Amino acid sequence: MTSPKYLNNSNVYELLGFDFILDDNMDLFFIEANPSPLLTGTTKHMIYYETVKDSFEIMYAYYRSRMARFLDLINRMKDSAAKEGGLADLRFWRNEYQKAAKNRLEPEFKISKKNSFTLIMDENLPGAKAYFGLFDEECFNN
Repeated sequence: MTSPKYLNNSNVYELLGFDFILDDNMDLFFIEANPSPLLTGTTKHMIYYETVKDSFEIMYAYYRSRMARFLDLINRMKDSAAKEGGLADLRFWRNEYQKAAKNRLEPEFKISKKNSFTLIMDENLPGAKAYFGLFDEECFNN
């Protein structure tokens, strides 16, 4: 619902902090969401190492995936230029660049199972499939 307000760039992300509380009946209540939460604890020496470590692993996996696609693209362009004496169809190569720049993980750069990362949306998939069954297809029909 708010996605049009966000920067639509596959090279950026935002870490959000969500605060919840449990009452005496073990009912869970949402308190607030914080953009760019402070990653320190109750003392000045405490930091959430796992969160930072997991974040770097995620960023690195996406970076390596994107670089592998760019290297493949460069090699294909080089081969095409050698065969055809140049890059005849620039529109095609722009489209190929856009596909390579999309944020997605290549199989060889998967995030480890011990990481707390959970993919909840993949903009590379159409409609409800992008949300892994969290929403019905009818939610996407205008």
